[in-house]
Amino acid sequence: MKAEGDRNLDTAREQDRQWRGASRRPAEVIAPARCAHLRVDPRGYPIIAVIPQHPGREDYGSLSEQRKLVLATFDLCAVCATPLRDELRWQVTFDDELQHMGEQPRFSEAPVHEVCALYAAQVCPFVSSPYARLGDPMRKGQRRPDTLVIAGFDRTAEVVGHDSELQVGEGILMFEMAGLGRTHRLVGADDARAAYEAALGDDAPMVLDDAERRLIDILCAPTPEGEDAGGVMAGAAWLIGAAFCPQIRRVQAMKRFAQARDDFYFQVAANALLQPDLMQDWESIDDPCIAAASSWLRTRQRLPAVLEQWQRDGARRVRDVNGRRPRIATTAGAPPRDDAAIRRRKAAEAALRKGRRKKR
Repeated sequence: MKAEGDRNLDTAREQDRQWRGASRRPAEVIAPARCAHLRVDPRGYPIIAVIPQHPGREDYGSLSEQRKLVLATFDLCAVCATPLRDELRWQVTFDDELQHMGEQPRFSEAPVHEVCALYAAQVCPFVSSPYARLGDPMRKGQRRPDTLVIAGFDRTAEVVGHDSELQVGEGILMFEMAGLGRTHRLVGADDARAAYEAALGDDAPMVLDDAERRLIDILCAPTPEGEDAGGVMAGAAWLIGAAFCPQIRRVQAMKRFAQARDDFYFQVAANALLQPDLMQDWESIDDPCIAAASSWLRTRQRLPAVLEQWQRDGARRVRDVNGRRPRIATTAGAPPRDDAAIRRRKAAEAALRKGRRKKR
């Protein structure tokens, strides 16, 4: 019989064999149609929506909290920056993490489209390579877990500011997901490629209206002054409702807005709730981010659920000079029980348990 150390070595070798060649150069992978507008760096890597991206200094190893706020406000994919709409919202996990996170797990990353998540499993070194190392202070240098589990949820239930569990003293945005619908359990390069090819076959360019296109064009390019547009667009997000995100002031990256003189961003956001007609005036101001955000907000038939909830929270906190609250449309009653969604969640959870038993 083999000793325990020999068996562990054999297991490691098998996992290495399964994932060998998983990470490919971007030029070797057909990108989703919805990613066609993304800029690329000199190596050919797409500059995805959620990373800090000062021109020439794109940081693929970090997440921009300001950009996460923009994505949450406008309900955009963290990879391609196009709307999530009624598609499942996908998060990346490893091994059996998801089984220990509760029915509505929280993630530090903004959700993405299915095809975008699987594209990342092809070209993103951290997601695609079992040799990738964790970079946060608490786990720096540790190898990432071997099995990649990509989970799709029906909706984003809540986005809140929260103390980071991995960066002591740092506040970050957390995305609470609800309604687990499907999972991809990827144990090797063949699994990852097969899943991506299937998703790519169903991919199509995202049809955008003028207001959406304007937002995305701004977010995916530097400002004329050479800044990361994410930080500027985050200010516009504050003004249309993100100022009321629960615990937003705990997020250090938001100090620029939270500590503005006379609490400017909060006060303007409150005035916008009290006087919605202000939005139409904002569409013609010189600031392109505020103008684009205002146009987008005014032309929505229905707001994303997260932004709608933030505005409702804000309406409970602000008053006009006569002590009256803003008038916000009455929320529809609780949605009916979705038996199909419940069946999908149970099937996805069963698949995870089955995969875990096979691993043992």
